[in-house]
Amino acid sequence: MKAPSTALTSSITRAKHLLCPLCLHSQESNNTANDATNNAPASTMTPLLSISNDQRSLVCEHNHTFDIAKQGYVNLLPVQQKKSLTPGDSKDMVLARKKFLNLGYYQPLVDALIQTCNASIPKDKSAPILLDAGCGEGYYSDHIQQALIQQHPELVCYGFDIAKPAVKEAAKRNAGLSCFVSTIKAIPLVPQSCDIIISVFSPMQPAQFQRLLQSGGSLIVLCAGKQHLHQLKSLLYDSTNDYNEDKFLAQLDSHFTLVQRTSIQQTMNLSSQHDIAALLAMTPHFWRASPEAKQKLNGIDRLEVDIDVQLMLFHPKRPLTAHPKDTPPQNLA
Repeated sequence: MKAPSTALTSSITRAKHLLCPLCLHSQESNNTANDATNNAPASTMTPLLSISNDQRSLVCEHNHTFDIAKQGYVNLLPVQQKKSLTPGDSKDMVLARKKFLNLGYYQPLVDALIQTCNASIPKDKSAPILLDAGCGEGYYSDHIQQALIQQHPELVCYGFDIAKPAVKEAAKRNAGLSCFVSTIKAIPLVPQSCDIIISVFSPMQPAQFQRLLQSGGSLIVLCAGKQHLHQLKSLLYDSTNDYNEDKFLAQLDSHFTLVQRTSIQQTMNLSSQHDIAALLAMTPHFWRASPEAKQKLNGIDRLEVDIDVQLMLFHPKRPLTAHPKDTPPQNLA
């Protein structure tokens, strides 16, 4: 296997908070079995992953090995956690999203994320840890990493996504990102290791996020508001379901406190059939809408579409009582 370049492995080398996903899965299975039989939980700590001597892979103390791809990412998704052969977004979906986002229409979202992330980094933190949970093709974490690294040169920016094509694109986009294929339901990172977690149009995993955040950490969420892309949706559907914000907030209420919210509202002036098609292709509506509905867009070369996005900043409600296996290792410096 061709070894990845030094530039690509450097971001992996900085990733000192990774747990072995195979050991983690095994211990969680054992703990579930122990809970079912009222036995005491296992006291062993999940081993860390470290770079191999030849710089080609990550390895744990039990010799579980995970190769570093030539693009600079690592697949940490155990087969037991795959519910399909190729989970997550397909290559076509990833490339469609990349195509539209690179047009710059969502720059206001990037600017708001950068501002909030920068303000959320603890003042005394020399090497902040940021996690993009559901990073996709890396558009947002790329911009955030490039902005924050200027003031925080030791920043570690993790990107996790279950879609291998997406993670591959993220690693190619920015060699400074530490990118991994993994389900965000069981992110193999040391508990309480993250200063900031961002979740952009991704599923929520409140207990998981609380487990990974330090007590003074921040969860930053971008989610669609009621009017987001409503002009596009009105062309595709006779009626649309209203966004249920109460339901969204309720799923976080046991673990997080909402401390700040910002409404980002802009109008995109899509000035070509190319841009309209690119927007549609990156949304779930490309797959949900009927062929007849999508055909309506073919004759349109100009379209005003609203951005209506809520940026929410949450803090963990309370410190977690650490499980023995969750005790943060002391050798992460």
